Amino acid sequence: MSGRDIFLAYAGHINIDIVLQVDHLTDDITNKVSSVEEQFGGTAGNFAMVASSLKFPFLIYSIVSGRSHGKYLEFLKGKGIDSSGITVTEDSFGPVCYAVNDGLKQKYYMAEGPMTNVVYMKNDDHFKYLHLSTGDPSSNLDLSERGNFEKLVFDPSQEVFYKYGKAELDKFLNKADFIMGNENEIQHISKTTGTSMVDIVSTGTVIIETRGHSGTMIYGKKEILVPSKVVNGKINTLGAGDSFRAGFYYGLYKKLSLEESVACGNVVAGIAVSSGVRNFHADPEDIVQKAKMLSHDIIS
Repeated sequence: MSGRDIFLAYAGHINIDIVLQVDHLTDDITNKVSSVEEQFGGTAGNFAMVASSLKFPFLIYSIVSGRSHGKYLEFLKGKGIDSSGITVTEDSFGPVCYAVNDGLKQKYYMAEGPMTNVVYMKNDDHFKYLHLSTGDPSSNLDLSERGNFEKLVFDPSQEVFYKYGKAELDKFLNKADFIMGNENEIQHISKTTGTSMVDIVSTGTVIIETRGHSGTMIYGKKEILVPSKVVNGKINTLGAGDSFRAGFYYGLYKKLSLEESVACGNVVAGIAVSSGVRNFHADPEDIVQKAKMLSHDIIS
């Protein structure tokens, strides 16, 4: 059986999120929780929920426990998301993430369960992009070495602070076509490896650094700031970064420029912080038009 040509493979967590809503995040020993809600989340899960609404081809790679994730897997199936890259095991429980959220900031406490195991990619599928998000560093390295893909995106998210040392980061810097993260994550990669932003991009690697409402920086042949979409009213930034990535790849799939694709990511993230990831819905062509308008305000 010959392999498939798929636009994107996205490796990361599919979490059950227990979201504890608080008025303000503090370091006090005890804090009042105003509400508790169980949600479907994780970097790959959030991405898949938003990307499925944008109608472009992708496959997610992850490991979950059938003991904890039965309803989540049914939900993904109901949205038409291809689950053939998800390994289901009964040997563990999770992954489960406890997220303390005040609407603007979050703290996470992660019980990874089966995500400490190795995720294997089917060798016969070919991908335009391989996106490595949260997960075991050795698993991600294995995917980067054995996967059949054209471009590699390294995006360890918050796990870069406690899972990756200099040796692991150096390997990915040498392999990645794109490095993605927020300001703190990108700065941590640079500091840990002792490699300046100039040195990183000098090899042809492009850095995409998200900055929330301030926009998104692209570091490549030149530095470009793509503005964010102005959002009015009450917002919740939980899953905003994953939503940005869904919009970004939608732009690339539509063959937009890198700058316009980043603008697509900003537009999608702006919608998601208002609607929530699970309830995300937007007209894909309207997103493209808004992204093109945003790109007129690019600062370089």
